[in-house]
Amino acid sequence: MISKGFYEYLEVIAEERRLEKEDVFRAVEIALIKAAQAEGHTGIIEVEFNDEQKKVRITETFNVVEEINPELELEGQITLEQAKEIRARVRVGSVIKREVPFNEIGRKGATRFKTTFIQNLKELGYKRAYEYFKSKEGEVVTATVDKATDKVVILNLGMNTQTFMPIEEALFGENYAPGKQIKVTITKVEETTKSPKVFVSRSNKEIIKRLFELYIPEIAQGVIEVINIVREPGNRSKIGIKSNNINVDAKGACVGVGGARIKQINQALNGERIDIFEWNDNPILLIAEALTPAKVISVLIDEDTHKAIVIVPDEQFSLAIGKGGQNVRLASQVTGWRIDIKDETTAYREEIRFKPNVYTA
Repeated sequence: MISKGFYEYLEVIAEERRLEKEDVFRAVEIALIKAAQAEGHTGIIEVEFNDEQKKVRITETFNVVEEINPELELEGQITLEQAKEIRARVRVGSVIKREVPFNEIGRKGATRFKTTFIQNLKELGYKRAYEYFKSKEGEVVTATVDKATDKVVILNLGMNTQTFMPIEEALFGENYAPGKQIKVTITKVEETTKSPKVFVSRSNKEIIKRLFELYIPEIAQGVIEVINIVREPGNRSKIGIKSNNINVDAKGACVGVGGARIKQINQALNGERIDIFEWNDNPILLIAEALTPAKVISVLIDEDTHKAIVIVPDEQFSLAIGKGGQNVRLASQVTGWRIDIKDETTAYREEIRFKPNVYTA
């Protein structure tokens, strides 16, 4: 019988490593069987766990035969003569069982036990890590930077799991100093013979949506719906949202009081700018909203070519275009319309006939 202290030690291991107690006990069972066999025990080795007494018991069972036959499908064969060394009154065909005292496990068995148990614990850890990260596919997790090179960022995800994020999946210009904590999305998880292979990204669109779900309860609850997202990673994103409750201001809820909510998302993405606009089924209003923060006077659309001419005040022209054409480019991508921006002066000079048909703040 193995002591209560050993049993309680196994419970501590299970708790500290966040493993199921039954799995740890199974790992011990396998290791103890290997240890007993290493010490020359040839019977059927069984390990019993007593939850009430917190004890572990090792037993060995033999089938008594007249002559040992390796070809016979019978485990734990023992001759009558050998059996009588264990029990005086026994005959061929008997099944005898005896306890294997823990002190019969010598140095050789102890070494086998330690090696087997440690390996089993590692495999349990790998399995638990795989199941955990697999359940997190598509979600945002926090990772710690271990090291960064010009090709990859090496991240610690916890649970003894490391991942290599290609620089293409990182944010341009971001400083990945060792110890820095960052948000990443898990895009795919593969099981291996060791730690799971976890693929992560900071540059995909999914991280925008997941961060909005994380910091904005109305989105997580479905009160506000994310319709579309476009992104130039590390620089600027546009997200179209829609309220499913007439009493909830979608944009206001996402921005938060004093901009508190959107600031959290900006910070999580190294200061990336995020334009939030309300989705509208009317293409005129949709295009005007998508060009936020620029003010729009009029939107002229051509359904056949799927092209829109947008008229803005002269002083809003640069803002509507954006640096390097970024604002209009993202607005075009998020709405699916080709957009041509004209300031009022140019529109009048080109004799474009228009009248105000949108109202943007």
